[in-house]
Amino acid sequence: MGQRMGEWQTDADRPDIVVTGNSVMDLLYRVRSLPKWSGAVPASDVAVLPGGKGFNQALAAARLDARVHLLSAAGQDPWGTQLKESLIAQGVDVSHLLLREGAVTSPVAVLVGPGGETSFIGWKQPPLLRLRDADIEAARPVVNGADMLMATLEIHPAALLRLFRIAAESGVPVMLNPGPAPDPADLPEICELLPYVDVLVPNREEASLLAHGVGPGEPGSAEELAEALHGNGIRVVCVTDADRGCAVASREGTFRSPGFPSRVRDTNGASDAFCSALAVSMVAGAGLRAAASYANAAGALTVRTVGSSSALPDHRSIRQLISASESASVETGRGDLDE
Repeated sequence: MGQRMGEWQTDADRPDIVVTGNSVMDLLYRVRSLPKWSGAVPASDVAVLPGGKGFNQALAAARLDARVHLLSAAGQDPWGTQLKESLIAQGVDVSHLLLREGAVTSPVAVLVGPGGETSFIGWKQPPLLRLRDADIEAARPVVNGADMLMATLEIHPAALLRLFRIAAESGVPVMLNPGPAPDPADLPEICELLPYVDVLVPNREEASLLAHGVGPGEPGSAEELAEALHGNGIRVVCVTDADRGCAVASREGTFRSPGFPSRVRDTNGASDAFCSALAVSMVAGAGLRAAASYANAAGALTVRTVGSSSALPDHRSIRQLISASESASVETGRGDLDE
């Protein structure tokens, strides 16, 4: 890695990241099973925590010591104030976190199963919380000065297209995490975004939708999906594959970066930690293999803790996990030689 993250020589060396996506409040319930219609299930634990992919990715990048600006909207209410204060406490620039008068900060119910698997109940972004042309224009200076723009499909494609064009005018690379999984009816609009995307980070379901217009039933490995999307002109495609790590396709070729063993308690936020770690490490000058491994470690650490924003790791924790894994690999190799 060209510059060791967390040890920037000057403030000017720190990556400058702009993130756009939702800022919501997660109502997190730990349950043993999903309820049936007209039924009920008990929750063993309930928590109210800040969340949303935009919020999580901004917070994750800040914990990796990047300079972060969040372009998002929430309600001018107690939840919106809590979101803003949480970001300020982590050093995120909230100049473009817009608290709308008359709007209600979106709640999202997160059901966490016994194996850490998650289901979500949310609502589509209400009109008052959508980014307007004036909001995007006001953010033009921070986008123009960024090292990378990170985005998710929580933001309406028309707003993203305007934002991506601003980034393209300044030569700012764009990372798109196409989640939540897009509605097939929205694919034409989403495909208009792809020519502006430098780094695409879908999971297998999202990759299959973008590559073939169908969901997870489409045959194909993560490597095949990454290659298909890269073949459509996207410079770097990184398909996340749960605990199996990720597959990366670029002009340098295609490779699998293995995941790290982890006791899963809650998968919520893992993809956000992965994306931010990948973005920060790439901006810092890491090669794709090193960046993918760093991102895998960030995701593996996140699933160990319940709650997305509270689980996002810092650079030291990620390096410790990578070092421990490397040491274990060396010891295993020595044992094989002794045998």
